[in-house]
Amino acid sequence: MKKTIAAASILTADFLNLKLELDKLWKANIKWIHYDVMDYNFVPNLSFGPKILSDITNFYDFNIDIHFMVRIDEKWNINDYLNSFMLNNVKQFTFHIESLNDSQINEVQNFCLKNRINFSLAINPNTSIERIEKYFKILDNILVMSVQPGFGGQKFIEDVIIKIKDLKNIKNKNNYSYTIEIDGGINQETYKIAKEAGVDILVAGSYLVNKNITQEELFERVNQIEK
Repeated sequence: MKKTIAAASILTADFLNLKLELDKLWKANIKWIHYDVMDYNFVPNLSFGPKILSDITNFYDFNIDIHFMVRIDEKWNINDYLNSFMLNNVKQFTFHIESLNDSQINEVQNFCLKNRINFSLAINPNTSIERIEKYFKILDNILVMSVQPGFGGQKFIEDVIIKIKDLKNIKNKNNYSYTIEIDGGINQETYKIAKEAGVDILVAGSYLVNKNITQEELFERVNQIEK
């Protein structure tokens, strides 16, 4: 079985002790950080911008997966917006199919291609995979949300597992190259369900980024996800 990547979402971090949290993740052999950007427009929450990410990438060698839960006004220049996030070890840009129009999606895809960044689209729990069907050939990754986007700590929506299985079958049948990622509600039980369904990347917040678990417990959780 192909190894699953554990990506730690720092949305649940203790930001008064962020360096301690990141040190703990690094010592547990976490290689990927899932960085949520929210605008209080597409989702009812605010999070991080380029400055915090710059501080992280200047100090650590984590691979960075940026999850944009934002709407970009058509009067803004998408290239300028994305350039502000072009920092060390940024490997993937994910935007929601629900948040951008076709023209904007094409702009993001072209930017990613030009800058050798993985191009990824996300779908909400209630969005069908048919919404992104026309992009299958050019996608590097598909993120399936297993909670409503915007907040951590929600209950895993198990109905999305059928999407994971369908995406995997479509990929194999058509020889597409995208990876499959899941985000939301991951715990001791749900990570197993997601792995069994065939995800390549498993995003976890409080299950991995949690000041109440020991370094040894974190190391074991990462090993269980990635084995």
